[in-house]
Amino acid sequence: MNEPQRQSYLKALGLTPWVARVALPGAAPSSELAPPEPPPAPEAAPASTEAPRVVETKTPEPPPSLSDELERTPPPAPRPPSTEPAAPARAAPRPVAADQTVVFTLEAHLAGETWLLFQQSDAKAPGLGRHDGALAASLLAVFAAAPSRPRRFYCPLTDDQPMDRDAASQALTAFVAGLARLDGGQRALFCLDETLAKQVLGTERYQGFKLGEMGALVVSSLDEMLSEPARHKKRSWQAMVESGFHG
Repeated sequence: MNEPQRQSYLKALGLTPWVARVALPGAAPSSELAPPEPPPAPEAAPASTEAPRVVETKTPEPPPSLSDELERTPPPAPRPPSTEPAAPARAAPRPVAADQTVVFTLEAHLAGETWLLFQQSDAKAPGLGRHDGALAASLLAVFAAAPSRPRRFYCPLTDDQPMDRDAASQALTAFVAGLARLDGGQRALFCLDETLAKQVLGTERYQGFKLGEMGALVVSSLDEMLSEPARHKKRSWQAMVESGFHG
């Protein structure tokens, strides 16, 4: 570092630089220094000869009012009438004459591959009575039925909608098919009186027939077997043996 630069740094640090102007005894001779030259001033940028550009500001237009937009908007074109068909109204239940109403209740049990369906003597009762219930238990024992909770079919399905024989027949056929679909079974044995067998199954008793996809047979009702056992038990058993429905 040369002496002028050192002196400049000392002065910038706030230290007082000095140089002896006269020779000191025993000291090296010092030359008298001139103060450091000031740094050159930066060159001024040439003046532009182009006139300053004037930026014009545009006054924003007010947003259109709703009424103006409504006036400018053309009215929508009328919609063509719908070509979709209207949903059909639900048909009211067909009235059933009092003399055509069918009322009965069946109790159903599964024994192996056979569904046994017993007509209740009292359609409004919660189940079979004391005596016909005992006879039903004996028949179920012959078929080696496992103890289980019985299923029941009520006709009519609801108290406020009576059913005639056609509706009862369709509902009973669907009920038996549902039993087979849910719990198995390949045939159905009905214990019904003669009138009910003809009304809802359209068949004579003691002869086999097809109920949907299942083989079926109608024998005497439990009440008939109790009231005339020699006749109805014998006739029913013969029909079960001949049709392959015996236990």
